Amino acid sequence: MNTIKKLFLVVALAFVAVGVKAQDKLVQFGDLPKVAQNFITTYYAVNQVSYIKMEKELFSKSYDVKLNNGVEIEFDSKGNWTEVDAKKKAVPYQIVNPKIVAYVKKSFPNNEIVQISLDGRKIEVELTNGLELVFNKQGKFIGIEH
Repeated sequence: MNTIKKLFLVVALAFVAVGVKAQDKLVQFGDLPKVAQNFITTYYAVNQVSYIKMEKELFSKSYDVKLNNGVEIEFDSKGNWTEVDAKKKAVPYQIVNPKIVAYVKKSFPNNEIVQISLDGRKIEVELTNGLELVFNKQGKFIGIEH
């Protein structure tokens, strides 16, 4: 009998987990946290925003912003950027740790940083040539992403 109760509990939890899946909806620029709004107005143009998608999960919320020129920016629930993917264009160097900028300019002088993401305790950048570099939060080079 205990096994049947456990099985029932596992099945019920599976249904609840499926029911709590992420909910995405399109939102307006004014619905973004102020920090995200300031980021966009500082480094891009508000009239270049193609769409903003809010992703709501069980315990978190995030925002994906797509610009008309293809740039994609991800923000956390507080409006802090977590990823900027400028495709083949350079990301704004003002958002990149100066140590990382210096390392890239010295080691890969003919390349730009076209994507940057914050991943826990590390920062990952992708260069124009497709190479992905990993740095710690202080901007110290750790290695090449495989």
